[in-house]
Amino acid sequence: MRFQHPGCDVHYELEGPPDGLPVLMVHGFGCQLEIMRGCMEPAVAAAKANERLLRVYVDLPGHGRSAKADLTLASSDALVACLLALMDHVAPGRPFAVAGQSFGGYLALGLATQHPGRVMGLGLVCPLTLPDLGARQVEKLELIRHDDAFLATLSDAERESFLQLAVRADHQTWERFAAEEAPGFSAANPAFMDAVDERLPLSPDVDEALAAHPFAAPALILCGRQDAMVGYRDQLRLIQHLPRCTYAVLDISGHNLQFEHPELFTSLTADWIDRLLEESH
Repeated sequence: MRFQHPGCDVHYELEGPPDGLPVLMVHGFGCQLEIMRGCMEPAVAAAKANERLLRVYVDLPGHGRSAKADLTLASSDALVACLLALMDHVAPGRPFAVAGQSFGGYLALGLATQHPGRVMGLGLVCPLTLPDLGARQVEKLELIRHDDAFLATLSDAERESFLQLAVRADHQTWERFAAEEAPGFSAANPAFMDAVDERLPLSPDVDEALAAHPFAAPALILCGRQDAMVGYRDQLRLIQHLPRCTYAVLDISGHNLQFEHPELFTSLTADWIDRLLEESH
């Protein structure tokens, strides 16, 4: 489906009934909606919520099938405004939850702090929380579990791309990476992403906004203990302002923990969905 937003023809896909509880799914930097569909649909099924949630999967402007985007949209604040407009189109006036991965988690926080009356839940997967790269507390990349015989079957380019953030590298995690994450790399608009990098901080600042107005709806923060991109320590500071938050740090997991610990991811996310649905009654 397409949504006409000033500066971009936005691609999105829907799953579930139109009258279901809306949940916006926001992928990370340089990815596309497949990375969210691949991890969230099993969690929705585990929660037996296929017919109770309206899942809204989107390719952000500058990404995937929305790659042709005007640079006026190349900032975190502009992307938050675009996502809100999409939800006004799909579920006008209705409260909705947001699940976001990496940079998508930062945008989810932007929606929750800028529009607290609309957002009724936050699910954050390895979320970016500090826009300043130098200020982040990240972990040293460590390849802990790996199948060398399988890795030898990949081309040099495939192996290099796969291992950039991998903590667990085997046939199973490669299949998820190749199907759900790698396609976004080739589709994304490099000029757009460079421009976003220049205008990354949200306004108002997430920490200041949450300190002034804590987010008291069901929340989930999942982090990888070996995450070399955003770490796990910086996310912990948020839970003092998220009184209904489950916070989990998974060992043998990096920035792609949904690939590296799919069972735990599904279980914890299904619990978040259960809490969302309980609150919606």
